[in-house]
Amino acid sequence: MLRRAALAAALASCLFGGLVPVHAARAASAAPVQAVQELARQPHDPAAFTQGLAFDRGQLVESTGLYGQSSLRRVAPATGRVLARHKLPPELFGEGLTLCPGTPRRLCQLTWREGLILTYDADSLGPLSRHALRGQGWGLAWQGDALALSDGSATLRFLDARSLAETGRTLAVRDGGRPVPRLNELEWVNGWLLANVWLKDRIAVIRPDTGQVALWLDLSALRRALSPGAEAANGIAFDPDGDGGRGALYLTGKRWDTMFVARLPELLTRPPAPRP
Repeated sequence: MLRRAALAAALASCLFGGLVPVHAARAASAAPVQAVQELARQPHDPAAFTQGLAFDRGQLVESTGLYGQSSLRRVAPATGRVLARHKLPPELFGEGLTLCPGTPRRLCQLTWREGLILTYDADSLGPLSRHALRGQGWGLAWQGDALALSDGSATLRFLDARSLAETGRTLAVRDGGRPVPRLNELEWVNGWLLANVWLKDRIAVIRPDTGQVALWLDLSALRRALSPGAEAANGIAFDPDGDGGRGALYLTGKRWDTMFVARLPELLTRPPAPRP
């Protein structure tokens, strides 16, 4: 991912003469854009190169990346304190993370270019198994009997939630008629699929039946509250009991010093309506 970031920065410099930050560049979107409504700010490890985030029994579980620094950690949301940590071998680059079914309860963590999915005991963070992965791993999210997987393209692939084998199902994500590339961290929220988009301060809210973006969540206001060293937005976790039972989102990113708690947009409080 360091090479991806360096390449993107170089391209942005060439295109915009170095005057416009990469995350500030905006393209017109077909779907409506809505600013996230911040509820609270909580500490977040500014050294954490966040690649995946999930909410589990009142705590956050987080995957961090970079070779030699990748980890799986359990975090206290209110304080940002790391309660438990498993360090990955230095040759592995941690990526997306999700809970997945199994006995014991499992966490599944992607690797970037190493062709592996790692599984862990969700309670102890003890390693359980390794599974082969085709191509790159970016984001991962579980719902029902399947895991949605992003690989940096505009197309999501789906894995069997227990065997972790590919099912053959894919989903092309589009905003109107345009593909949405660089899909990254994923999270299911009440039947909607949310995705960070690498190098954008926006989250795509995706209909899983059509792949169409129904709404963009704008994170620009969060960016303005961060320290200068903050990198790409890349962390979405859904707490179904947050905000008085309405549900809340935990949002962060690579080397962000803050974990934001945000109100669930009205659209996400109920499942997508069936297509006529």
